[in-house]
Amino acid sequence: MSRRERKATESAGKPTKLDPNLISDDTQKPGAVIPVHQEVIDLSNEDITSSGTEGQQARKEIQDLFEEFEEPIKNFLEGNRERFTAIIASSFETMEQKVEDVLKSQCEQRQKLYQDYSLQIMNLSRKLSMDADQVKKHAEKLSSMFKEQRKFIHQTLILQKKRMEEFKSLCEQYLEKLETLRDSRGNSVAEELRHLIATLEIKLLMVDGQQESAAAAQQSLLDLLFS
Repeated sequence: MSRRERKATESAGKPTKLDPNLISDDTQKPGAVIPVHQEVIDLSNEDITSSGTEGQQARKEIQDLFEEFEEPIKNFLEGNRERFTAIIASSFETMEQKVEDVLKSQCEQRQKLYQDYSLQIMNLSRKLSMDADQVKKHAEKLSSMFKEQRKFIHQTLILQKKRMEEFKSLCEQYLEKLETLRDSRGNSVAEELRHLIATLEIKLLMVDGQQESAAAAQQSLLDLLFS
């Protein structure tokens, strides 16, 4: 502790000095009773003067204390300014390098991520394009097949209709010929029957004639025998 600090401490710790001209300590107290035969002394001006002097002395001591510490602090700051500047510069440089490294790393990661996803998206887009082309080709092929199938079905229906008409015509022709054959066969049978009946009639007439001839011959023989 410096001399001035010790002086300020001792001044602050000293008790207030009493005026030796006063009769007793009771006059130093505001509530003290003054005897009637004693003269009253006004101490207000002296107290104010004493208080102002002590305040000025205290301010001077504080100012001296600041002046005493100002030079060492200034020298300390001046001596360590370069070191502080170097430390701060190094800290800022380190921080700047770390920030730059972080930004560079993030930039590289973003670039790598962009390249990876760009490659994947390009591959996916290429595959989608190929799939779309294949779907288009299959759709065109299916459309062509559908047209061919529709054309084939149309031709088949026309052919089936034509064949059904031919079948119907054949059936009608068969029925007509069958009817004609049946009619012609019936006429032929009737003609044969008529011819057979005529033949039988002739034969019957011949038999009758023979019977009559036999009867006539028999009668002639009988007549000859009984004549």
